[in-house]
Amino acid sequence: MKLCRIYGEFGSEELAELAAGRIRRNVRGIRRITTRRLGKALRPAAGREQYTMLPANLRMMNYATDVLISEMSDAGIPEPNFRRSTELLIVCDTKAAGRVSGLMQAAGAVNLRRTDSDKNA
Repeated sequence: MKLCRIYGEFGSEELAELAAGRIRRNVRGIRRITTRRLGKALRPAAGREQYTMLPANLRMMNYATDVLISEMSDAGIPEPNFRRSTELLIVCDTKAAGRVSGLMQAAGAVNLRRTDSDKNA
């Protein structure tokens, strides 16, 4: 039996999981579905300090600066910075490969790659 592997990258883990669920429900011949996060993990910002330099004009010909120090929280970090791109790998029969890659593209996958093999998963 001929199998193929289809790889695709998604902008977030949620999108990859939604695509995997849709493919699992609508396509026959799926052997394995795997997601893998790409990139480095974000360290939590809570508990660290944030420094802000403010220029201050002192009615002189030069400028001085002042430093504001505040504690950071996770609420201050924009939501897109929490996102991490995720790779979705699907091992399926070669007959289902066209439908799988089409559903992955429809869900927003980029950098789709396909490799064929004669081995079982």
